[in-house]
Amino acid sequence: MEINIAVVDDLETDCQHIEECIQKYFYEIQSVTVNVARFRCSEDFLKVYRKGVFQMIFLDICMGEISGLELSARLRTADNEINIIFMSSTRDYVFDSFAVKPDGYLCKPYEYAAFSEIIDRVLARYSLQERTITLKSGRNQLVIPISEIISIVACDHVSEVHLITGETHSSRTLFKELELSFENEPNFLLCNRGVLINMDYAVKAKDGKIIMQNGSEYPIRVRDSKNITAKFTKYTAERMKRSFVI
Repeated sequence: MEINIAVVDDLETDCQHIEECIQKYFYEIQSVTVNVARFRCSEDFLKVYRKGVFQMIFLDICMGEISGLELSARLRTADNEINIIFMSSTRDYVFDSFAVKPDGYLCKPYEYAAFSEIIDRVLARYSLQERTITLKSGRNQLVIPISEIISIVACDHVSEVHLITGETHSSRTLFKELELSFENEPNFLLCNRGVLINMDYAVKAKDGKIIMQNGSEYPIRVRDSKNITAKFTKYTAERMKRSFVI
């Protein structure tokens, strides 16, 4: 499992401290690879942010023109899955932070024990044995986490697998074989012949198409459009309900 963590704080010493805590916590967890990216302000973070890239963000509250609270509100509008942990030298903003349903609030200077308790809670929601799929690619095999797949499209006797990272892999694995592999994945929808999408990365269904967060559009099969649209609407509604559970 790979976890991408963003640290947004304008103080270098605070960035170093949280990164040391992160490295210490994950040092002995062999099944998790952690990548940490530092940002000095909210503006710098927003320049590179894309939904799904970061699973966790440690966010200073008082900094720059865009405060940590304002940045967190923007993130929650677009991303219900990212884990937000606030950091501040005061507890004055604890109640203000409730609106974005944070996963933790670290009051500086904080001890490692306080940090690890929050991470324990966050990781309890993840399966460290994340489901993956193995694809045939040339003479090699690719092992890809299912959660990173945006869509799979049949194209000229190969299956094109599009990832949240922006990568596309062409696989000799038959589309029908891949379709069967995703039968028990409730977030995947066969919206057209040879087109399988991950509804977690879908924005909306409009004018006979499903529009994804990366801007790609996939047509809904006309003959079964009512049923497909109903499945999409139901899943989207259930996903929204889950996001409001504290």
